[in-house]
Amino acid sequence: MPFPYLGGAISPNDVSQKGKGSYAADYVAWAKTLQLLNEKAPGWSPELKENSDHQHCFLAPDNTAYLLVRFTNLETSEQTNWWPYAITDHQNNPVAFEKINSRRLCDSQRRAVCSAACAAFSLSYELWAREEVTDNDEEIMPPCPLPAPKETKKAKPSKPAEAKPSAAPTVDREPLENALIELLQVKMERGKTLEYLDSKAKAWGLSKGGSRVQQMSPSQLQTCIDELSAEKAA
Repeated sequence: MPFPYLGGAISPNDVSQKGKGSYAADYVAWAKTLQLLNEKAPGWSPELKENSDHQHCFLAPDNTAYLLVRFTNLETSEQTNWWPYAITDHQNNPVAFEKINSRRLCDSQRRAVCSAACAAFSLSYELWAREEVTDNDEEIMPPCPLPAPKETKKAKPSKPAEAKPSAAPTVDREPLENALIELLQVKMERGKTLEYLDSKAKAWGLSKGGSRVQQMSPSQLQTCIDELSAEKAA
C-alpha cells in the first residue's frame, strides 16, 4: 500500500516567518505538522532510532551528531526508511557531540520529524522547494457583470487617501538572545563580557540596569552575533 501523499496539505495560514531581510525564513510549526499528520495520515507515528548505547545521537566522523527518524503505521506495521537529520544550532551549524544538551536534542527531534514527514509524505514540501503555498479549498467565483454606468456630471477628482504604513513583522527574539548569550560564553574571556555589553549600551543609548541583551533590538542582537561569530574563541 503506498504511503499517504500530503503535498498541498498546508495553507497560507499555516505558514509563519522568522527574522527579516536576508535572515527571513518561512516555516510551519512542528505542532501544526503533527496535527496535519494526525488528521490526514492517522496511525503513522514518528520514531527515533537508538544507537548501540541506547541513545538517540549518532556520531558523525567530524565529532558532530545526527538523528535517524522514520514513521511506523501502528495498524499495519508499515515503516518508512530511516531519515538522517543533523543536530544543529539556531544558525543551522552542526553542534559538537559533547555540547549536545537536552534542549538541542529535543529541538532537533521536532525539526527532524518535520523533515522526515516531507521526505516520506511530501508534507510542506512547498517550503523547501520554494513553491507558492495556496489555499486549495478556496473557491474562486467569477466576477459579476456590472450595469452600464449612467451619464452623470463629472465630479472633481477626490484626493486619494494616504496609505497607512503596514505594521512591522514580529521577530522571534528568543533564538537571537540565546545565540548571543552562547557566543558571549564561548568567545569572550571572563570579565570581558560585561565590558563588551557596556560598550554596546553606551553606543546604542541603552538604559542602565537590567539585562543589556533584553534591551537590544533584534537588529542590534544580530549585529553582536555577527561580530562575535567572526572572532576567534578566547
